[in-house]
Amino acid sequence: MSFPPPEDGIIRAQSGAQMSVDYIVDVGQPDGLGRAILDVRDQHTNRNGMLHGGIIAMLLDAACGFTASMRLGDGNALTPLVTVQLNVSFVSEAAVGRRVTATGHPSGGGRKIAHIYGELKDEEGRMLATATGVFRKITLRGEPT
Repeated sequence: MSFPPPEDGIIRAQSGAQMSVDYIVDVGQPDGLGRAILDVRDQHTNRNGMLHGGIIAMLLDAACGFTASMRLGDGNALTPLVTVQLNVSFVSEAAVGRRVTATGHPSGGGRKIAHIYGELKDEEGRMLATATGVFRKITLRGEPT
């Protein structure tokens, strides 16, 4: 069963992955875009001390996925879906102490499929990574179709 996000639009600890990495999701902005926000700490780094590429991909997947949920679910940020494809391009690094924000932007699709473009930027607006994703709306077991 889906539950609406809190009134402030901030989603915390919705999944094990989100709790483990400790990012937040913002689906409460008037533009209707999903955002995943992370304050980079030591546990988020690769062996070079920069934000790990896997976490970058996770943030972009979350932001694009929530954007797709809102698009496919008529504004419901918790509309169930799966990621069909996600392509990430790494542009620049992010060091410990930086706040990074991934934002999803709808770019096409239909009733059950959404194409979303994502950007990960630091607090100064510097582009760190981009992504293109395809997301498919699903029905969870036990929910009406």
